[in-house]
Amino acid sequence: MTVTLRPRQPWEAVDLGCAMVRRDFGRLMTLWASTVLPLWAVVCWIFRDMPVWIPLVVWWLKPLYDRVPLFFLSRAAFGVRPGFLETWRAWPRLMFTNFLPALLWRRCSFIRSFALPAQLLEGLRGAAANQRVKTLAMEGGGSGASLTFAFSTIELFLWLGLMSGTYDLLPEAATPDWFGIFQAFDFENTIPAAFLWWGAGCHMIIVTLIEPFYVGAGFALYLNSRTQIEGWDVELAFRRMATRLTAAAALLIAALFVFGVPLPAQAAAGKDAAQAIQEVLKEPEFEIHKVQTKRWIPEFEGDAPKANSGGYLDAFGVLIQALFWTIVIGLVVWLIVYLVKNRHLFISRGTSKTKAQAPKVLMGMNITRESLPYDIVAAARAAWAAGDVKEALSLLYRGSLSWLVTRRRVPITDSDTEEDCLMHVVVAGQQTEADYFRHLTGAWVQVAYACLPTSDAEMNALCDQWPFVEKGGAT
Repeated sequence: MTVTLRPRQPWEAVDLGCAMVRRDFGRLMTLWASTVLPLWAVVCWIFRDMPVWIPLVVWWLKPLYDRVPLFFLSRAAFGVRPGFLETWRAWPRLMFTNFLPALLWRRCSFIRSFALPAQLLEGLRGAAANQRVKTLAMEGGGSGASLTFAFSTIELFLWLGLMSGTYDLLPEAATPDWFGIFQAFDFENTIPAAFLWWGAGCHMIIVTLIEPFYVGAGFALYLNSRTQIEGWDVELAFRRMATRLTAAAALLIAALFVFGVPLPAQAAAGKDAAQAIQEVLKEPEFEIHKVQTKRWIPEFEGDAPKANSGGYLDAFGVLIQALFWTIVIGLVVWLIVYLVKNRHLFISRGTSKTKAQAPKVLMGMNITRESLPYDIVAAARAAWAAGDVKEALSLLYRGSLSWLVTRRRVPITDSDTEEDCLMHVVVAGQQTEADYFRHLTGAWVQVAYACLPTSDAEMNALCDQWPFVEKGGAT
C-alpha cells in the first residue's frame, strides 16, 4: 500500500484523494488525453453544426471519463501504476461496464464519485451493486453528496472565470451583440458559432483539470468508508503482523535447531512476550486518534431589542413566517414520500410466511452440499496425509457450516464472521456440536489467518469426534 489507511474525517479523506492525484498528475493527464480526447473529437464531429449542445453532451458523458483516473488510482494505491498500453487494453472493458446505468438512472446521483469504486472495482451489478453502495453510504454518503456539490460549484465558477478572462482575446466577429440578444431574445441566430465553440473549448479545459481531483476525492472517501465500516486498515495491519511474526518464528526455530540454543526460562519468556506486545501496540495501526472540535455559542449582552411596529418590519416578519411554514410543509411532504417509498423497512419480518434462505457462501467459502465430498471426514484425512493442512481443515469447517445451516437451521447469515457463527451455534443449544465447533473454529482461525500449524493429534481428534452424522452413519 502506498496510502496510509486509518479512520479519517471526511475532509481529511478528500485531501488524501487530491494528494493522490497531485502525485501522479502528469501520468493521469497522459492517460486522459489518450482516452478522453478521442471521445470528445467524436462528439465535436457529430455536433459540428450545433456547437451549443457540445458542453451539455460533454457534461453528460462524465461517468465514462471518470473510469480512467479511477483505474489508475486504484492500482497506484497498491504500488502498481498502469502504463499507456495497459490502460488502452482495459479501456473498452472500463467503458462498457455498467454503461447504461451510469448514463441513465445513476447519472444524476449526488454520490457518483463515491459510489463508482463499488460499482466498477468490485464487479457488482444490479441489486448487489445498489445494496453495496447503500451499505458504504452509511459512513460517507453525506460527504459524497457534499463533495459533488462542491466540485460542481468549483467547475462552474472556473468555467465562467476562464471565459471572462479570455473574452477580450476574441476577435470582434466572434463576440455576440449582447444588447441585440437581450432586445430580440433570439439567441440561436445572434450568437456566433465561433463564440459557442470557444465556450465549449473552455468547458473541456476545466473538466480536464477538475474531474481527476473529483474522482480521486471520491475514491479516498470510498477507502475511508471501508476503513470505518469493515476495519480494512486493521485487517491489513494484522496481515503484515502475521507475516512478520511467522518469519521471526521460523528464524528462531531454525537457530535453536542448528546451534542447539537452550530454551529460556519461563519467566524470561513471559517478560519477552510482554515486551513484544508493547512493541506491537506502538505500531501506527494501533494509534488512538482523537479529534477536538470547537463550537461557537453567541452571547447576547444587554436587553433584547424591543418590538417595532414599523410597516417594513411587519412585512419582513410575515415573509419569514411564510418561508418557515413552507419549509415545514416541504419537510412533512418529503417525510411522507420517504416513508411510503421505504415502507418495507418497517414491516415486521416475523409475519412473513416464507422461510429464510440458507446462505450458500460464508466468508468466501462455498458451503453447499454439492460442493463438498460425500465422505467429508475421509476427504479431510486424505488432504491431511497429502500435506494440505488448510484444505483439510477447510473441508471440516465447510462441512460443519453446511450441516448447521441446512439440518440444524442455525440462523447464520452470509455476512457473519467466524466469531458470529460460533455464537449462533452456542445459542442453538446443542452442547456436543457447540463444543466441537468451538474446537474446530479455533484450529481453522489459527491455520487460515495466523498461518500456525496444527498437530497430528489435534487433527485426528477433530476427525474422530465429528458429530455431524446421519442416522445411517454417512457424514
